[in-house]
Amino acid sequence: MRNPGVTAFPVWRLQLRKALRKRRLLGWNFLVPVVLLLPVALSAAAAPHRSVVYSLFVVFFGTFGSCIPLVGDRARGWNEKVLLTGYPASRWLAERLAAEAAIDTIQLTPTLLLLLWIGRADPGVYGLAMLAVGLALLAANAIGSVIAALVDSVAEAALVCGTAALLVLHLSGVFRVPVTGSWGWRAERMSSFRPLSETMDRMAGVGVRCDIGVGDWLAPLLATAALLALGVSFAPRVASSASRAGLARRPDRPLDPV
Repeated sequence: MRNPGVTAFPVWRLQLRKALRKRRLLGWNFLVPVVLLLPVALSAAAAPHRSVVYSLFVVFFGTFGSCIPLVGDRARGWNEKVLLTGYPASRWLAERLAAEAAIDTIQLTPTLLLLLWIGRADPGVYGLAMLAVGLALLAANAIGSVIAALVDSVAEAALVCGTAALLVLHLSGVFRVPVTGSWGWRAERMSSFRPLSETMDRMAGVGVRCDIGVGDWLAPLLATAALLALGVSFAPRVASSASRAGLARRPDRPLDPV
């Protein structure tokens, strides 16, 4: 019999409540994308350049937004305390990544709608853009969790996140159009960020690589599922290994209270 005091998906609910309680940070996360991307949208920059900036911002937003808090919470001992309750590590991280991707998508939605309106995008592009951004943020959050498992500090996390974001965007064809049939072309077809790249192209008014169809979503969806599986596999390390190493180096430092 189910315990009435236990709610479904508690980590998901916890992340949503944390985001809503930090009202100042929440406000900044809504405002900063508008402040940074609106001048780009209104500038005389070439359409391909605007598209690159849009894609860069989305992937950076998701990757940094996932990795930095995970590293910080691990250093404070918060992640390890959650697992001491007996909650499965893989489920904890899967719920956290899904919740943060959803929060990121909500926070970027006003900016996305504004950019679509400024770019005079066709009505059909609105739905595609939302799906593409949501998928890209989910993949970026998964990459952020992998990075969090491999670094020991926020400074390292920032450096690796920036490098990884640029690399995955390059593989998705954001910075170049690969030769058909080449390995770069195959990597682009499989990339989780290909729908983002192509819808940002369409949103910015680029006349090439804007014809993504329903069948073209299968490979990016599978790639995103693989990234999530990879990220979740690092859950025990994300939660505890580095914090134990940090306490071993600094045994006089107590854990922050919950």
